Amino acid sequence: MSSADGAQGLCPRDPRPSPGRRPARTAPKGLAPLESHSRLRAGRGIFHASWVLEKEYIRMYWICFGDSAMGMLMFARSALAPEMDRSRIISLIDDLSIGDISDLQDREARSFGICPWQNDPEFADSAGEYVTSYYRKALPAFEAVDEAIIWYGDNPAEQCGMLRAAHDLYARGVPFSLVHVDRLDGAQLPPPERSAASAIGIVTENQRLNFILRHTPQFLLRQILPSIVQKCSRKRRAQLVVYRGVGELMPGEAAIFYSRQRRVPGCEAKLLYSRWEQLVRENAPLRVLQNGKPVSAPVGYYDEAILANTPEEETRAAVVVGRTLGNFAVNDSFIFERIRALALAGRLEIVKNGGNYRETTVRRKIRVDG
Repeated sequence: MSSADGAQGLCPRDPRPSPGRRPARTAPKGLAPLESHSRLRAGRGIFHASWVLEKEYIRMYWICFGDSAMGMLMFARSALAPEMDRSRIISLIDDLSIGDISDLQDREARSFGICPWQNDPEFADSAGEYVTSYYRKALPAFEAVDEAIIWYGDNPAEQCGMLRAAHDLYARGVPFSLVHVDRLDGAQLPPPERSAASAIGIVTENQRLNFILRHTPQFLLRQILPSIVQKCSRKRRAQLVVYRGVGELMPGEAAIFYSRQRRVPGCEAKLLYSRWEQLVRENAPLRVLQNGKPVSAPVGYYDEAILANTPEEETRAAVVVGRTLGNFAVNDSFIFERIRALALAGRLEIVKNGGNYRETTVRRKIRVDG
């Protein structure tokens, strides 16, 4: 069950301050006014829905979380909403499952959440520009939306992002819908698309076969490819496909979840608002998923899994990171930061410090009983 589910029963008191009248706006170029639009209003602390006839210029936005999700939606947009401009896909890249969330405008406090690879020597020079771009472009765009569809999956970053976005939209009286990416029956998957590439490569789970295919002429690969694609497609259709994030979708799969979008009623929006407020009050070092909902957690929540995935012989930190990500949908750079912290605490050893997890090697310290 997602954090947006289970909104039943009595609503809490409306926690928002009474909003003022929104300023009148002129129609953006190329858009016509909508003569009627339902807008949720708040009055004297008790939330109620009213149907208000007003001339509003509504522009739909898609809200997502992370570069991978945004890249996928950029491709999917042409089929799902071709009339929507690409600029109305907004990615709130700040990973709110990590770090201090008491003030999201504090750039120093949120820099790791926005740019988790900032400590990687290969990319450190561009980190400041990346953070600045987020505050100058993405956040102002998000603050100007009239109506939104929030795309999110079952991982801590996207669940926290959904709660934060729902919180802010509800506080501004902006209506929104949710697209929850969770799982699909394999039979629902769209057929594989035919490749139009001039050159192709085929990678399988069999290393010997991969070696043979790498040295196979292109004209033969083109004859082999359809049968391999059909075989993989049949295997996948016989399974339940589970997605942990929006970025894992293919554009055709996104269409299925898009068709399931649902408008969030006022009562549920209030609950989402309150859940985010609670997480902000707790302001724990981490937020993790328990029973499909984000909850506060200590900074060492993933440490035992990291240690369990670290062998006693020297191995690349990338292997430890990859094994840990197989169990938890968490940021890879954060896992590497915890590896460093565990080394400082004497619980594992960094054999070679390469500056990033691709070049660093580690091993678990062998306990010697006294």
